[in-house]
Amino acid sequence: MTVSDYIIDFFVRKGIKDFFGYQGTMIAYFVDAIHRNPNANNHSCYNEQGASFAACGYAQAGKKCGVAYSTSGPGAVNLLSGVANAYFDSEPTIFITGQLNTYEYTGIPEMRQQGFQEINIVEMAKPITKYAVQITDAKDTRYELEKAWYLANNGRKGSVLIDLPMNIQRTEFNADEQQKFTPSINETQKIEYQQIYDALSKSKRPVIIVGNGVCDRYQSKLKAFIKINNIPTITTLLASSFLSEDELHLGNMGSSYGNRTALMAVHKADLLISIGASLGKRQTGVKLENFAPNAQLIRIDIDETQLKAKIKKGELQIKADTSNFIEGLTINKYTQDIEEWVDFIHSVKAYYTNFDKNLPELYPNHYIESISDLLPDGYNVVSDVGQHMMWVAQSFHLKKDQLMLFSGGHGAMGYALPAAIGAYYANRKPSIAISGDGAFQMNIQELQWVVREKLPIKIVVMNNHCLGMIRSVQEDYIDSRYEGVSEESNFSPCRFKEIAQAYGIESKRITFIDELDNITFDSQSAFLLEIDMDNKTLALPKTFFGDPVYRQRPYIPDADLQKMLDF
Repeated sequence: MTVSDYIIDFFVRKGIKDFFGYQGTMIAYFVDAIHRNPNANNHSCYNEQGASFAACGYAQAGKKCGVAYSTSGPGAVNLLSGVANAYFDSEPTIFITGQLNTYEYTGIPEMRQQGFQEINIVEMAKPITKYAVQITDAKDTRYELEKAWYLANNGRKGSVLIDLPMNIQRTEFNADEQQKFTPSINETQKIEYQQIYDALSKSKRPVIIVGNGVCDRYQSKLKAFIKINNIPTITTLLASSFLSEDELHLGNMGSSYGNRTALMAVHKADLLISIGASLGKRQTGVKLENFAPNAQLIRIDIDETQLKAKIKKGELQIKADTSNFIEGLTINKYTQDIEEWVDFIHSVKAYYTNFDKNLPELYPNHYIESISDLLPDGYNVVSDVGQHMMWVAQSFHLKKDQLMLFSGGHGAMGYALPAAIGAYYANRKPSIAISGDGAFQMNIQELQWVVREKLPIKIVVMNNHCLGMIRSVQEDYIDSRYEGVSEESNFSPCRFKEIAQAYGIESKRITFIDELDNITFDSQSAFLLEIDMDNKTLALPKTFFGDPVYRQRPYIPDADLQKMLDF
């Protein structure tokens, strides 16, 4: 078999049968190997960024390794946004790039370009991968591929890139004669659970923060631990699906757009236990002294570097794989006398829900609530990046067997549609991509992918005719100079309904929320819904500059806020 045959067979044996990419001369032997393998499926995108985001969505929804490929040069560069996305959001992914034949290299490293469409993609990718390597000798293939798989799927997961010259792709290869990769065995850290149990037994106001580092395999045990101890729980954006249907789930944390109840809970807590969450500034706020001012903080994280960024003085840090940590938990009740705290949190949640319910400026959130009510069980819900991302995070009510996916750390516009495609292939559940008029145009070409492969992808485009998130920044901080964000200042959207129809996708445009009564999402065919909106939409509730994180606009009455703070 050739090197390409071996690589595809390796992935198939690992349970990976779907490959995302775009054909090109310098990756043609690899793509041909996918074609010839009866257990492998090739899925062609229309821009390599779409393939890379599809691999990310596949990894997120399937909790397994995504694989994307490209040709060399411009194709490889187009992959990089997805490579970065997977790295920042800890998604196990392997990216394969084609490259110039090794015998075409000049041996002069200072030369600007070694040949047509050559680029040093390995050095470009190193800062946004766990590992990036070019295979220059076929005999290294087994070692490098096994190493790539191990690194992508173990520890803090993430992206790996293998650059594969054309002549290496087609070289005959016998894996049995080649060197294996043997990972080094890390000494398992002893976890002092008693410190955590003691902290819980003394706490009157505990809160658990669950991050993206909590893998599916042990979620049920962590949920059982939370339930028996009746602990209010907050999730990071990427962990939104965890405990989403339970009354103990308070929503997402976030210094600007976090859930109101979650922010109040953090402010009033006397104990925070963070499991697999990075706790970056977008979550804690810039002024760390104001984050959970009365709480002891316990952080469980596998990433030693992440733990170097201390959040609170005296925080207890436990460097451990969250799976090992959760596996070792003893499911007993440790909390005492916290009923008053839980009742308070539920009352805060009820108050904010009622307060926000009829606010006219929150009408985009009401659209999202209504769409979540209409959507059947078992969907992948994939949000793009923009104001609509905040509306989805704040107001989409997940149902049974639904997953919510975002581009987190990278925050890549154009993520939703290709990630929704990848998510579908990961778990064979229909997907809905919720996007804005700006973000959707970033990868609108992937509508043809949806049509060609007859995918059950639903698309909602919330068209407010502007780049609303940026416009809000310009309004607040740049004296309302709206350059590059609206139809009056060098930005305009297309007519999404007609574009979808041109691709052969059924589509509708609505202008009023009651028109949703005539919309259904339960068919197995593709469908695009364009929601025509006012161009002065806002992402609310939001903490504005200078306010404490728990005081969000639209403001509740000062007297009611003070009652909560006095608890």
